[in-house]
Amino acid sequence: MPSEKKGLLEQSDSKKVKKYNRHNFFKDTYCVFKGAPLYKIVKRKPNYKSESGSSYYYTTKGVYRLANHWGRAATCHWRLDSDYPAEFDDLKLGFAEWEDFRENLTTEDAYYIVVDFEDKKVSYMHKDNPAYDGVAVLRTADATRKLIKQIKNLLETYKWAKYYEYEDLEEFRKEVITKLITTNITLNELRRELV
Repeated sequence: MPSEKKGLLEQSDSKKVKKYNRHNFFKDTYCVFKGAPLYKIVKRKPNYKSESGSSYYYTTKGVYRLANHWGRAATCHWRLDSDYPAEFDDLKLGFAEWEDFRENLTTEDAYYIVVDFEDKKVSYMHKDNPAYDGVAVLRTADATRKLIKQIKNLLETYKWAKYYEYEDLEEFRKEVITKLITTNITLNELRRELV
């Protein structure tokens, strides 16, 4: 085989996305579950119940998870994006298709931050998300968590802004947060730059 073709094959093999199913989705994965109403599982028995009390209901397309805890689950990072309120005992139901699961790359620069300035919400996504446009800087899981904590403070409070000159606080807030998301500048470096 010519070395050029061999190189292309090796390159395409390295970019293969791991396939997940009911047998491996719980092993070091990242996923955003979408909220679902409880009636979706009302007549079903769980296929699996975890020690922490979460229930899992498998389908051919994906998995429903009924749990009172989201975020870190064992070696996984599973978020719930839902407008459905908790029905009882803070239990919420989420659904994820098998294609929604990604490898949880905690020590690699694999996560980026997304901010909804209107609702003042901040979250993170995996670099394999089809919506990733390459503008936000990719970070490790720990660096992403630390920056999210700082961004939440910037979104929810205003005392930090009293030391700076600006005309519109919301526009200034957006400018500061966008710079933190799209560059590797630290919050302290940015504060010095703004003075």
